[in-house]
Amino acid sequence: MVQQTARARQGGSLISRLARDYAYVMPGFFLSLLAFVLLIPLFALALGTFVIWIGALLLPAVLRLATGFAELSRARLRHFGVEPMPVRYRPRSPGFAGWLRMLGDPRRWADLVFETLIAFPLRTLTFSVAVTWTAAALGGITWVVWGLFLPRRDSLLTGMILEAVTEGAAPDAISRSYLLEAGSQFLLGCLFLVTLPLVMRGLARLDALITLGALGGGLRSMQDDPEPGPAPAASTAWPAGSGAGLGSGQALSVDAWTWIAAAFAAVAAVAIDWPLLAVLYGVPVVVAMCIAFAHGAALLLAVRWPGAGIALQTAATVGTVLAIAAAGTTEGQWPWPWPAMTLIVQAILILIVALRSGWTRAVVAWAAPQIAVVAAALLSGVSAGGWSSVIVSASVTGGALVIGIVLGQLDASRGALREERRTSADLSARRRELEERNRIAQELHDVVAHSMSVISVQATTAKYRLDGLSPEAEGEFHSIAESSRQALAEMRHLLALLRTPREGEAPALAPQPDVGDLPALVETTRQSGVRISLEVSTGTAGDGTAQAGPAAIPPVTGLAVYRIVQEALSNAVRHAPGSAIDVRVARDAERIVVSVENGPAAPAGSRAAAPGAGLGLIGVRERAVALGGSAEAGPTDQGGFRVRVELPV
Repeated sequence: MVQQTARARQGGSLISRLARDYAYVMPGFFLSLLAFVLLIPLFALALGTFVIWIGALLLPAVLRLATGFAELSRARLRHFGVEPMPVRYRPRSPGFAGWLRMLGDPRRWADLVFETLIAFPLRTLTFSVAVTWTAAALGGITWVVWGLFLPRRDSLLTGMILEAVTEGAAPDAISRSYLLEAGSQFLLGCLFLVTLPLVMRGLARLDALITLGALGGGLRSMQDDPEPGPAPAASTAWPAGSGAGLGSGQALSVDAWTWIAAAFAAVAAVAIDWPLLAVLYGVPVVVAMCIAFAHGAALLLAVRWPGAGIALQTAATVGTVLAIAAAGTTEGQWPWPWPAMTLIVQAILILIVALRSGWTRAVVAWAAPQIAVVAAALLSGVSAGGWSSVIVSASVTGGALVIGIVLGQLDASRGALREERRTSADLSARRRELEERNRIAQELHDVVAHSMSVISVQATTAKYRLDGLSPEAEGEFHSIAESSRQALAEMRHLLALLRTPREGEAPALAPQPDVGDLPALVETTRQSGVRISLEVSTGTAGDGTAQAGPAAIPPVTGLAVYRIVQEALSNAVRHAPGSAIDVRVARDAERIVVSVENGPAAPAGSRAAAPGAGLGLIGVRERAVALGGSAEAGPTDQGGFRVRVELPV
């Protein structure tokens, strides 16, 4: 039952995918035909009337119309399941001047070129193949029915093939049998029907790939079995190394023009090379068709997969040499082993590879077909005229190689300059951010330092301003004054680190606290009336010798230990007033363990707990993780609270 359900789902998916491919391929021809019929005459009219300023008003309208057809093509891509990156056109200014500025938008010109020169031939090809393949499948399967109404002939197609294979030895009762023709037509129809989903999927993806490259500039998402409807939302992030992208803020994408040029050259190669090989060189029509399509496919593959494009172009050029040699036209008036169209396709492929994949692959794209053609020509018997064709081909394609490498290096240097400017802009932005942080830190210092200074002065002068203070009260005020002065000093040191020193001025530095300063920290905290026990154990170094804990701890780890203990003491004093606090720092050969534990808070009525911001334990955990350690914090079984941190030494 499960297998039957899976087969049913697979069959439904195959049918729905085939229906979506038909829905994408078939209407595309009529839309591109409409665009071609409208845009070409309007564009010609605009150019013809440009001298009397009518064309200046009409040409932006033609570009706007081309943009509308391009948006329709993008909508068809999204419905097919391919989500292109968003396209940004130059913003239009109001008035007549803004209307004319559309003429300077390369993105709109790319839309016009695609919709007039690329879309119509491409979709005519996909539409023709789809209609032919579908008609062959349906016609072959149903030939047994409608074949009865065809005029009777002495020999049918299958019988003629059978007689040619058997050299006339096949009996007439078999070669001219209607059942034989019906059976062969049915088998051919089944073959076309079985391969129909693959052919339609290939035609749809070919159309989508070229349309995406020319109009979308990049791919957000592409589903193998897309569902109709609105395309899924996708991140606007664009992978590095994928080209400029039409949605990257640039009005013109190099990728778009590359796809347009490659598609135009591919269509021209098929349209010219096919009849040229068949008529001038006498190559069989089917063989000429395969070679022409291989040349066009090589140009398209070279845009995205240069290795595959080079390999296919090499195979196509060798096939051209062998096909012409088999036809016996190598000694004619036409160039061989490099026909003119093959040479042009080779030069265009080298330019594409050089501009997109670097000079090393461009050299391979130049050398591989040249070597392969020379080898094939030697096997076929090359003449003096053939060597002249080889020399001309090597020279012309070598010039294309040099031009491509020079343009590629120029583009790379300009790209490096753009990257340097972008890096400089990022550094300037970071510098402005640091300056703003410094300003905020200075303002924070001014605000807090004033209050801390007032507290320090009041606590210091309390014994002079207030009569009858007990020694315990004077000691308390003295402790408050010392704590406020210490906090103020630490804030000034921190501000000195944050400030950007002037040119020629050394920054004011102060030693950072470490584990050796823990006794002073604990003693200062004890002056507020808190009972604190401190234990810093003696560790053992890696060589087994006894070593004091504070001296064996790296400075970064020592600072982290000091700040963790400081924060834990502050939390204990704030949230559990009146409780005893136990501080332990232990070190072994591999780690240092910090434990700060306090008991339950004193009974209510003695002192109230102070509120906190809730960021102290987060800071403790961040310090521990930054050094590769771990932190734990939580209540104890006795009703207290414990902070435990492990740091690697």
